[in-house]
Amino acid sequence: MMIYEGEGGILKRKLEGQVALITGAGQGIGDAAARQFAAEGAAVAVLDSNRDAAERVAERIRQSGGESLAIHADVSRSEAMREAIDQVHARYGAFDVLVNNAAVQIMGLLHEYEEADFSRTIDVNLKGVFLGCKYALPLMMRQKRGVILSVSSVLGVAGDPDLAVYGATKGALIALTKSMAVAYGPHGIRVNCICPGDVRTPMVEQFFEFQPDPEQARRQVYGHYPLRRIAEPVEVAKTLVFLASDDASFISGSHLFVDGGLTAEVY
Repeated sequence: MMIYEGEGGILKRKLEGQVALITGAGQGIGDAAARQFAAEGAAVAVLDSNRDAAERVAERIRQSGGESLAIHADVSRSEAMREAIDQVHARYGAFDVLVNNAAVQIMGLLHEYEEADFSRTIDVNLKGVFLGCKYALPLMMRQKRGVILSVSSVLGVAGDPDLAVYGATKGALIALTKSMAVAYGPHGIRVNCICPGDVRTPMVEQFFEFQPDPEQARRQVYGHYPLRRIAEPVEVAKTLVFLASDDASFISGSHLFVDGGLTAEVY
């Protein structure tokens, strides 16, 4: 077992004995979070709409000595999410942490946006979170404990001309987080979300490639950050670990910016 030497003795890993389900865990932030949660002692269910990606991440965790279960599911389908959460609970006998990370990003100006793309974005980014919470909350209420974390975005509080619908779903997650924190806090359940800026993931690469000059777009975006870079997935993953752990035991109803100072600047 990995341990830390701490003042006054040996400390367990931050998530030792916890059971977590992470959606959209086949790549990017979800992949990094799954591996980081496992490294901190959690049994991790890796859920993704891409079966091969989910299996690949779960196998990597197992090869590193962790416990992991791959689940192939579409978060926008009610029965799929109910079965996924029931499967995790049946296998491990508990359900401690839900990380709502799955998302799609379909770019385009609002007046040119296809209705089908609007529906898909809402279904995955918002309905998928609703369904995960709907089926996880009764288990957590019975346990009288639990943590729900959602991955929102800086675009939940700021605008991008090509990502209006995506931003709308991310803003909704902030509001949903606060309402759930108030409603379920008396049951011992903490609910928070994070608002990352740009992170070096396939989704952000898709954004850059959408631009007329991708390399110039990268330089411009990096230049907007006070740290003059964008985040690595592991940096976001470690923030999720902190919020899931007892280190954040009195944090609930919050949206935490993980954006390298991007939203701190006025001009």
